[in-house]
Amino acid sequence: MTILKNIYRSKVLLILIAMFVTAAIFVPYFFTLQNLINLVTYASIYAIMAFGMTFVILARELDLSVGAVMAFTGVLLVRLIPYTGVAAAIAAILLVGVIIGMISGFLVSKIRLNSFVVTLSVMFFYNGLALHVADGQPILSQDPFLNWLGNGVTLAVPNQIWLAVILFVVTDYTLRKTKFGRNVYAVGGDEKVAALTGISVNFYKISVFVIAAVASAIGGILLTGMQNSASPIAGSTAALSIVSSVVIGGTSLAGGEGGVTRTVIGLFIFSILDNSLSLLNVSPFHQTLIKGVLLVLVIGWDYYARKVRAAHSLA
Repeated sequence: MTILKNIYRSKVLLILIAMFVTAAIFVPYFFTLQNLINLVTYASIYAIMAFGMTFVILARELDLSVGAVMAFTGVLLVRLIPYTGVAAAIAAILLVGVIIGMISGFLVSKIRLNSFVVTLSVMFFYNGLALHVADGQPILSQDPFLNWLGNGVTLAVPNQIWLAVILFVVTDYTLRKTKFGRNVYAVGGDEKVAALTGISVNFYKISVFVIAAVASAIGGILLTGMQNSASPIAGSTAALSIVSSVVIGGTSLAGGEGGVTRTVIGLFIFSILDNSLSLLNVSPFHQTLIKGVLLVLVIGWDYYARKVRAAHSLA
């Protein structure tokens, strides 16, 4: 009964269940084992990136560069492997993620630039850099470890899902049980109050951008392994999907409210929609249009819900 009550109280979870049942009934081939495995496997890449985005949005910021960082790190990884070997190349890619995040975080926290403007600029920069590194076309990867990482199975579960589950546990624990997580919520809730209590706001602002960029680099590594190639235009709509997933799940764009469990629910809502549209042969252009409309509706609902809560608190 307690579980049923919690499900009832979670409107987003009810939406997820309703979407799953509807897709299983009306979308051909949706409710097949192979399709469900593919859905969860592909969702695991975006899940990892969405975990990073959750930190950013909780801190009341936004990162639109995640897809470009994923594409750039993917092509850079394939270019590096022949010279450094796969282990050193992966380590270098993660370090690149740290540097990218530090640059964005520094511009937002120290220079006081708007995160939307900063990460939009970063997105264009790394999109262009990815095209330059890849000479404008996909690069094949023949590394066996990357292939195992992207397509291998451990204990009957795809490796990507294992990694997403591990990072979910780490992220959830960090946000709920550690001082770092509590301070991220505090910074997003009220930056000035957080500073007055002795929290280093700049440190946490930079940190969340580093986490998001490293998560995007991991996404680039996994996508390259899954497809045995790296494309400079991979993840062109990743930011749209990931921000939508985080906000749909209930993490407020106003900061300080939400969590990674909600992000997972939102991600699967978006993944089921994406998968269903593909199975129904909806054109990619119309899919992007539908996702964009959905994001606008979600942002509008988030704004309306905050206004209602504020009105109730004043009553």
